[in-house]
Amino acid sequence: MATNNDLVLNVGSITGLGMREINGDDAAPQNRPGTIAIIVDAFGPRIVKYCRNVNGSAITMGELHAYASSAANVRTTSISNITSGTTTSAVTTGLTANRHDGMICYVLDDAGAAGAAPEGEASIVADNTTTAITMEADYPFSAALAANDDLMLVSTYQVEDAAAADEAWTVAGVALGRYGVSNLQYGWYQVEGIVNADATAATITSGDPVSAGAVAVAAFGTDGHELWVGTALAGMTSDSVAATCLVNLKLFAPENSGGTP
Repeated sequence: MATNNDLVLNVGSITGLGMREINGDDAAPQNRPGTIAIIVDAFGPRIVKYCRNVNGSAITMGELHAYASSAANVRTTSISNITSGTTTSAVTTGLTANRHDGMICYVLDDAGAAGAAPEGEASIVADNTTTAITMEADYPFSAALAANDDLMLVSTYQVEDAAAADEAWTVAGVALGRYGVSNLQYGWYQVEGIVNADATAATITSGDPVSAGAVAVAAFGTDGHELWVGTALAGMTSDSVAATCLVNLKLFAPENSGGTP
C-alpha cells in the first residue's frame, strides 16, 4: 500500500447529547467535528452529525445542506498544478480561508507522471489560507508534494447550501439548532429519521420520495432514486404558508449509485 501511515487517525467513539448541544452555534467545536450521535425524542429515533458551516453565510434551522465541494454532485474540491509543497503542506491559489479545515487531502496525480509517492496517499487538512494548505503534522505524506501535483480535498463534515438536483450521497442533512449556525461555526445536522424540514413551495404528496431543492427538500417529480433524500410523511400544497414538510430523512446510508444508473 502506498502509505507509511495507519488507515485510522485519532480514533473516537459515538456520543450522546442534550438540547443545549443540539441548539449550539459553536465558534470553537464543543464536540469532535464529524461526530455521529444517535438520539431519541418524541418524534422517534434520529441520527445527527456535528458539522461545520462553510457556506459563507449563516444557516438557519430546518434548512437542507450538502457537503462542501467545487462542483455539483461531488464531495470534493479539485486543486490542479500546485505551486510547491512538502510532506505536510501545499502552496496554491484561489482558496477560501478556513473552508477546507478538516477535509481529507488526497494526492490525485504526481506531476512526474510515473505514479511516484505521494500519489494515491491521503492526509488531513489542519488549516488553510487563500494560498496554503497545511496538513496534520502527525499524518505526513511519505514524500514531499511538488510543483504541478494535483490534489482533491474531500468534505467529511464541512457543509454548504444544498441545491436542486444534488444527488443524495452528497447531501449532509437538515440543520437542527434553533438559532442556526453562523459561518465557520459548528452545529448539529440531522441525517436520519423524522424532521420537519424546510420545503420548496410546491405540492408534495404524502408517501412520495423527496429530493434536494435550494436549501430545502422538494417534490421528487421525475427525479431518479439517486436523488431521493427521504420520504414525505405528510403532504404539502403549493399555497402552504409555512413551507415545511414532515419527512423521514434517509441520508445515513443513502443511494450511492451516483448519476442515473
